[in-house]
Amino acid sequence: MPIVRQWTVFEECSLLIWEISESLEELQVGLITTLDECSEYETISHPQKRIEWLAGRRAMQTIVEASGRTYTGMRKDQYGKPFLNNGVAEISLTHTARFVVVALHPRLSIGVDLERIAPKLARVAPKFLSLPEMAHASDDLKRLCTYWCAKEALYKLHGTRNLSFKEEILISSFDDGSNFFGGEVYPVHTLLPCQQHRLYRFQVDDFLGVLAF
Repeated sequence: MPIVRQWTVFEECSLLIWEISESLEELQVGLITTLDECSEYETISHPQKRIEWLAGRRAMQTIVEASGRTYTGMRKDQYGKPFLNNGVAEISLTHTARFVVVALHPRLSIGVDLERIAPKLARVAPKFLSLPEMAHASDDLKRLCTYWCAKEALYKLHGTRNLSFKEEILISSFDDGSNFFGGEVYPVHTLLPCQQHRLYRFQVDDFLGVLAF
């Protein structure tokens, strides 16, 4: 079983990192899927995307069953936010060509994201960072990746559309030596109140991830 790490954050929130090493056939063995999920899978034509899709569900089934709960497959709402079919916990997942990360909390909405620490983040930083965030990140790739993943994780947590990464998802300055920091979602174009969140940073090889809680 290709589990790189499985641990608990924020008391009851579980995280699992799965390194993708299996074939399509291996990933399908013992995997629980619904008819809707099978239909979605059939729309995926690229072999690597099929592997990532299957690995995400295998990892999710693993973390749900490890928590003592029954896994019956996943569904997505109109915004693409994933949920367990039987509603036994709140979930989030992210995947790259190499790793899948899944997160589970028994009650509260969560979001998780993973990204390779790469120079491309410096090129797009002005599009997603506020001026204070730009000043703090400078040209440090690990800081830039932290900001990106934190904003993406908060976006996934809220599960809505049209939130501006630059103006409505704001990340507090963080200490490079700490994995815990904070952020807020301030939807300036709606009547929703500002919401404060805790963030947790982790790393696997040259990939950095953030969990939003």
